[in-house]
Amino acid sequence: MKWIIISCILCVFGCFKEFRPSESFITDYLTGPWKNFTDVQVNQEIFPVSTYSYFATLVIIFLITDFVRYKPIIILCGLSGAITYLLIILGQNVLTLQVVEFFYGLFLSTEVAYYTYIYAKVDRKHYQEVTSHTKAASLFGRCMAGIVAQLTVSFDILNYHELNYVTISAITFATIWALFLPSVGQSIYFHRKSENCDKFASVTTNATTVLQENNLNPVSHRSEQHNECFSPNINISLIQKIKEVYILLWKDFLQAYSNSHVVKWSLWWSLSTCGYLQVVSYIQLLWQTSVSPGDKIYNGAVDSLYTIIGTITVFCIGKIPLNWYLIGDVIVSFMSFVEGILLVASSYSYNIWLLYVAYIMFGIIYHTMVTVASFEVAKFISDDSYGLIFGVNTFFALLLQSVLTAVIVNGNLKLDLRSQYFVYGGYFTIIAVLYTIVGILNIVQHCKRGEDFKIWVKDQKQRH
Repeated sequence: MKWIIISCILCVFGCFKEFRPSESFITDYLTGPWKNFTDVQVNQEIFPVSTYSYFATLVIIFLITDFVRYKPIIILCGLSGAITYLLIILGQNVLTLQVVEFFYGLFLSTEVAYYTYIYAKVDRKHYQEVTSHTKAASLFGRCMAGIVAQLTVSFDILNYHELNYVTISAITFATIWALFLPSVGQSIYFHRKSENCDKFASVTTNATTVLQENNLNPVSHRSEQHNECFSPNINISLIQKIKEVYILLWKDFLQAYSNSHVVKWSLWWSLSTCGYLQVVSYIQLLWQTSVSPGDKIYNGAVDSLYTIIGTITVFCIGKIPLNWYLIGDVIVSFMSFVEGILLVASSYSYNIWLLYVAYIMFGIIYHTMVTVASFEVAKFISDDSYGLIFGVNTFFALLLQSVLTAVIVNGNLKLDLRSQYFVYGGYFTIIAVLYTIVGILNIVQHCKRGEDFKIWVKDQKQRH
């Protein structure tokens, strides 16, 4: 029963961490009478900083998380969130808000500890249950934040500024709550046994060989051997630990990305996540261009509805028996094309209700397909390397997002907001074309393998 207690403590943290009602109206708050920033300042000087900060801190946080054994980074996550919203309340100039965005990027990057802590603390037979618990807690917190934000604003109970106090209270509680999380005695890379590492290396090498010989066969999971390499009692130098970590990271990396199926889905994961993050970062600015001063806005209701529907579709997609290896590319290309159309339509439309619907559909498609990408990648990699692969895919997504932001938002182009969304629509269309080609090639290869198999069977029959 201990794992249930740990799961509940972590879920409470996740729920309150995601309970940020002020986020649904953050753009209107910054451009409103409380801060009086212009749309251009928010778009080009303030919001882009969080993109660069998220990218710059992700890899460092990922490695430090393993080294300090998760809990300190979870506490740092709460602290960075609390600092973010405290400075939002106090800040009155662009420089202060840029500092806010730096801490917000740090807040996002430290979330990796929340999603990986449970795997180091709970027995592997409970992985599926605790994963669903933590994700459900985050979605519940996000959904409730949207509902509370919309109701309090619509009924004039709280204004945009006062919502920040609710947010900072929730995150402060989450930070204090994180202090009660049990400490982690071992981790995947830095705190390991050395007594069975030769055996573990042999298993890893054999698994890599199997993977290279047959891309269609999932790699045998090697968590039992992996866990045998943990030891909190063996004293070795930090340099030696770093060398061992580097070797293990490199082995896990090669093992995963030598599989073409993993590469294909990881590429879509990174490309799509880049576009998604760019869209959601500036969507409130786009909505703002379609409403008149004094009009009621329903950002909170949209966020809560989007979360509810997205949760249902993500749950259902895992139950649908489809041959994703064969038709996954075609479905991904079609969905990417739909996302492109939605963004292009949004770049032209001034109807706020159409923009709301387009955003909800876009988000649902992304979360559904990224769930497919997650379990398709997970089929072909070992359990213990999933966090690494998730981090690598996210890193490349943020790298590309930083490049897009630097060129389109901050660079010489400095496109206006609607032109930016037109470009994002074209970006997803290019992804659709790319995966259409990949899908056609995959189907042709599948048919060719089927014909080769029929010829082989016919030849065997003739011999006998």
